[in-house]
Amino acid sequence: MTYEEFKTVIARQVEQMLPQGASLKLQTICKNNGLKLDGLTITNIESNVSPTIYLNYYYEKQNLFPDFDTICRDIMLTYEHNRSAEHINADFFTDYNLVSSRISYRLINYEKNKELLETVPHVRYLDLAIVFYCLLNFSENSSATILIHADHLKLWNINAAELYHQACQTAPELLPYDFRNINAVLSDTFGSSTTQPNQDIEKETDAFCPMYILTNSQKLYGASCLLYPRLLDSIAEKLNTDLFVLPSSIHEVILLPALNRSHCKELADMVTDINRTELAADEILSDLIYYYSRSEHALSICQN
Repeated sequence: MTYEEFKTVIARQVEQMLPQGASLKLQTICKNNGLKLDGLTITNIESNVSPTIYLNYYYEKQNLFPDFDTICRDIMLTYEHNRSAEHINADFFTDYNLVSSRISYRLINYEKNKELLETVPHVRYLDLAIVFYCLLNFSENSSATILIHADHLKLWNINAAELYHQACQTAPELLPYDFRNINAVLSDTFGSSTTQPNQDIEKETDAFCPMYILTNSQKLYGASCLLYPRLLDSIAEKLNTDLFVLPSSIHEVILLPALNRSHCKELADMVTDINRTELAADEILSDLIYYYSRSEHALSICQN
């Protein structure tokens, strides 16, 4: 069965399973790094906020499912688990005074997103681009965001520089940074035998494994914490060293103490390998690594 036939059959069958008052829409969604996916969106009269369920992944893994009924039931379960009861009044988006307190930013790869960057305000940053979004809400399982386009700036009568200035103020408040040793992150993820970590244990962990994860409180586009005013400077001073910054994904970066730049190439090779083997295409940030200099108070592309 071709992919086009697969989409048609799934959409028709899911539509028959919808509760009264719900409707279905199948559309192509442009994701990060130029990736285009087919998204199935189910809306109902209770809410105008709905998760997007991507059919591409189901097609790629369809051999794991016994039949179309199983796929459709899984789609409906995903919808029920992630649906929202909220009804957002989109009229507020016409008033910048109402929107400004919800403005945040994220980092994306410049070269891989040139088509998107033609339509959205952005600021060039090293080999990356800073783009902006409005954070409507977030929960443990999901978040609702609206990417800001050039038409929005015309409506609000502001420019990209003003938008960037606003995001620098509101992003750290909306999504506070989370900076921890990688062992502490793994302990939270997989459980820890240490019931009550103390400061001495944390110091020993840092000395044994001086590798740190920087993201934000929601793990949502957390690589943007690199942009938080004075944050890298504060971290470098705390660790008393310059820093290697490894872009592990759009959602987080890894920080390593850097005594010199001699390890740039091997670290970049490691990041490239992880990007190709471990990450989804739309989660890759960059194949390059960065160097933060305490003396220059600046982040730069790391080159031998």
